[in-house]
Amino acid sequence: MDPHLARMLMSSRKCRCCGATFAQLLSLACDRPDMAPEDLPVQDNSAILAEGGDILTEDFCRVGDFYFLRAVLAVPLSGTDGNEFILGTWASVSDEVFRNYLDQFELREMAEMDPAPAWLSNAIPPGHPEPAACMLHLQDGGEYPELKISEGSHPLHALQKHGAQLEELLELLHAYGHDLPSLVYDS
Repeated sequence: MDPHLARMLMSSRKCRCCGATFAQLLSLACDRPDMAPEDLPVQDNSAILAEGGDILTEDFCRVGDFYFLRAVLAVPLSGTDGNEFILGTWASVSDEVFRNYLDQFELREMAEMDPAPAWLSNAIPPGHPEPAACMLHLQDGGEYPELKISEGSHPLHALQKHGAQLEELLELLHAYGHDLPSLVYDS
C-alpha cells in the first residue's frame, strides 16, 4: 500500500482549508440535489409526507415533479484491503421508486426491493455537465442506498470499476476545496 494512503487511512488529521478534523479517510457529502434551491430549508423527514411543494429533508427531496433519495456512491481504493472512499450523493428516481422506498423506510427492509434505475443528481466530479445513469441498490438496516454508475463514459464509472489511485483521490478532493497534501497529521 502506498505509504501516503496508509497514513491517510490510519491517522487523524486536520484540513487546513476548512479546519475539519478527520479520524478516517475524508469522504464528501452533498447536502442537497443540485436541482434543489440553496434557500430550500432542510426539514424533518416527516415533512416529505406533505401534499405539495418543494421539500428537502435529511433523506428525501421533492422539487417540482422530481423525486430524490439520499444515497452513497462508494469508490474502492486501489492497493488497499477493501477500503472505500464514500461520496454522499443524491439520486433522482421515479415517483414509483420514491413511493416504494418511502413505504419501506421505517421498516428498514429495503434489500428486498429490486435495484432501480436512478440518476446521479450532483455534479461529481465538479463541473461534470450531465447527470450519470445509475442503478440504485437498496440496503437493509437503515443504510443509505448505494449508487452504481452504469454510464460507461462517466469518470466515476471507471473509478468504481477499477478503484481510485491516490492521485485520483487527491484530485477529486482538491476539486472540492480540500487540500489534503497540506493536511496536518496528529500522532
